Amino acid sequence: MQNEWDMPQPVLLLIDDDHVFRTSLVSALAGEYRVIEADSCEQARSKMSPAPDAVLLDVRLDPNNANAGGVEFLRELRQEWPSVPVIMVTGYGDVSTAVECIREGAVDFVEKIADLRTVRARVAKALEHAQLTRRVGELEKQLAIVEPRQLVGKSSPMQEVKKLISAASKHGDVTVLIHGETGTGKELVARAIHASGPREKKPFVAVAVSALATTTVESELFGHERGAFTGAHDRHVGYIEKAHGGVLFLDEIDTLQPSTQVKLLRFLEERVLTRLGGTRELPVDVQIIAASNADLDRVVTEGAFRRDLLYRLKVFEIRVPPLRERREDIALLTDFFLGLFKSSARGVSGAEPAVLKALRGHDWPGNVRELRNTIESAVLRAALRGHRRVQTDDLPGDLNHQGNRASEAGSVLDEALARAELAEVERALDVVGGKKTDAWKVLGLNDRYALRRRVHRILERYPDLVTEFKNVGRAYGASRRKAREQ
Repeated sequence: MQNEWDMPQPVLLLIDDDHVFRTSLVSALAGEYRVIEADSCEQARSKMSPAPDAVLLDVRLDPNNANAGGVEFLRELRQEWPSVPVIMVTGYGDVSTAVECIREGAVDFVEKIADLRTVRARVAKALEHAQLTRRVGELEKQLAIVEPRQLVGKSSPMQEVKKLISAASKHGDVTVLIHGETGTGKELVARAIHASGPREKKPFVAVAVSALATTTVESELFGHERGAFTGAHDRHVGYIEKAHGGVLFLDEIDTLQPSTQVKLLRFLEERVLTRLGGTRELPVDVQIIAASNADLDRVVTEGAFRRDLLYRLKVFEIRVPPLRERREDIALLTDFFLGLFKSSARGVSGAEPAVLKALRGHDWPGNVRELRNTIESAVLRAALRGHRRVQTDDLPGDLNHQGNRASEAGSVLDEALARAELAEVERALDVVGGKKTDAWKVLGLNDRYALRRRVHRILERYPDLVTEFKNVGRAYGASRRKAREQ
């Protein structure tokens, strides 16, 4: 099925009830843009998927209906497509209306009497600015987790991963399945495929499937129409549509419930979707990259995952090795993370050789993510202690020799550090109303388990602090006591 949006030129949605103006503008923009016309809000809604590159909207559209005017529809567009630029068009030079439109999120305001070349220039400028804004946003997200092309490691297993990434990135339509334990960097691999492939300038949408509520998972992925169910007051564009033209990354795909697995399988086979409550089939061009830390063959045998869906996902497979299988990369990763965190701990310039020896000897059940958190914690401890280089006693207790732990437990400085860490957690819990499932986000950690490990490690050494920090005690004390009893 040919999709009218899938054209090489940028797509403009022109919404105006003035047939003469629409005709002249389409003629002026022909060859450079693909213009989709609509003469009313209702007709525009039927052409609102996938999203265009820009919208030209008449201010006084349908003047006889106060609820269907251009300004009102602008609010709907901004909610539906926050990153798509909307240019308001008017036949009246009304300054107050122009100001209102800009406040509502329009990027520009042009008069119909303006030279059509001026309109073309304003459209080009709006598209350029929108593209730059989206690109900056994507780069900020990528830099926040580590630049996606910079997969640190020279070991044989990592060289193999990089070869597979290179092969996958050459085929922007191939479905990829990434295997790997928690913390190995599966999303980083997916981002590297996107960043080095033909879809790099299009969206990268990451979805943690396990975090989606079972009652709304289909709506989140496939979207819904207004009135599809109780509380569906507006149309909602799902993650699959949001990734149109780019890459959709589905992490922890093994947790997807069976009914939704059926819909995902149909989408993979036909590349069209229907929003909940809708009847229209919407073609969507997207590369699917799925990931799991589970043995999917075992999950299939247990009946929790469809075998035919697994076959559709594993067209191209990449296994990301655990850190214990590439210990020769630990030194490189340590240097990388030391450089990453040195700005937050001035004066700490490196690590002692004994530190690297201890790091290489650890099994790293949390993999690279655990190493990253360990280095961050060690750098901060070293800075507080005035060390110019990270020393072994700056590492967490489970990375030190057994003989050093008793003295560390009695250290006044270590207890002060423990109190400072718990105070930070206490403040985060207070902000989110005691919900530990949200506190890790406030603290800027990679996942909820990093926070749990951090708190449990402290409470194991200083159990009396449970009563001192009430929020921490309520959230973590009971589970810690239960673990000790068992």
